[in-house]
Amino acid sequence: MTELRWGLLAAGTIAAEFAAGVDESRHGTLTAVAARSADRACEFATRFEIPKAYSSYEDLLADPEIDAVYVSTPHPMHKEWAIAAAEAGKHVLCEKPLTVTAADAEVVIAAARKQDVFLMEAFMYRLHPQTRRLAELISCGAIGDVRAVDVTFSYATDDGEAARLGDLALGGGGILDVGCYCTSLARLVAQAALGVDVVEPDEVTGMAKLSASGVDEYATGLLRLPGDILARLSCGFRLAQEDAIHVYGTRGQLHVPRPAWIHALRKPVTSQIVLTPLDGAPEIIEIEASQGLFAREADHVAAHIADRQAPELTWAETMANMRTLDRWRDAVGYGRPS
Repeated sequence: MTELRWGLLAAGTIAAEFAAGVDESRHGTLTAVAARSADRACEFATRFEIPKAYSSYEDLLADPEIDAVYVSTPHPMHKEWAIAAAEAGKHVLCEKPLTVTAADAEVVIAAARKQDVFLMEAFMYRLHPQTRRLAELISCGAIGDVRAVDVTFSYATDDGEAARLGDLALGGGGILDVGCYCTSLARLVAQAALGVDVVEPDEVTGMAKLSASGVDEYATGLLRLPGDILARLSCGFRLAQEDAIHVYGTRGQLHVPRPAWIHALRKPVTSQIVLTPLDGAPEIIEIEASQGLFAREADHVAAHIADRQAPELTWAETMANMRTLDRWRDAVGYGRPS
């Protein structure tokens, strides 16, 4: 297991969660943070007892004492700074979505391959034992042949955050913010059901309530996945819905009432999956998490540095999800308000 010295590129809310995770990790230390202002960087560094604070991303990337960089800038900046980090010889963990478009994601992956550095899209929920157990139940045939999956990740945010999420120039909208979890999970279900590493939908359709700027405030999507598995997706930042996962098979169904991406499960707590056979009583399966989700993510990067890719989140997996997001946004008319 490689011991990693981390540099944080940006000092926002998700960076704070990751910083706390690195503090709890077994194989990572916080070395530096960079923000758009010196005051912000210093404040963040003081909060997490980080030795170095930089007021420019370039200065952080030039630091020889940093092994890996966590990129948590707004979506449209992911491409620029993930490439810059790779060219600086740093390993890269980049917040989801890796970039705004699949074409940009290809460029980032090409840079990581050329510079021979690790690169992973930070879909931390994929590393949670709940997600792994769900995939195991599907692959072992606990509900027979999978026929359909429903996934919802949707919330109503305050006006301040909504301003950022509603900005087309910042890659706003629910699909890129949280719908990416829905497409990722739906595809994971199909992959587990079919016993393959990566799948993409054969068909993608959808509808959305678009803002004046053309971003999706809330959206639905319908995917036809290989094996005729149908996925119904719902996401948004202007509509609170019940976040949940339902998987339907020929011999029963699985229900995840609190998916691994919700804030409460980012700590080492017990979660549940409900297995209901076609002609039987529900069985509650409890899953223990011995480590916080962001600490687990940091250690997962350390475990796979030499592989340059993480097994759950390969570059092929990232590209398949990015292409699906492109198709969903195109289907709802993203960027083209009526």
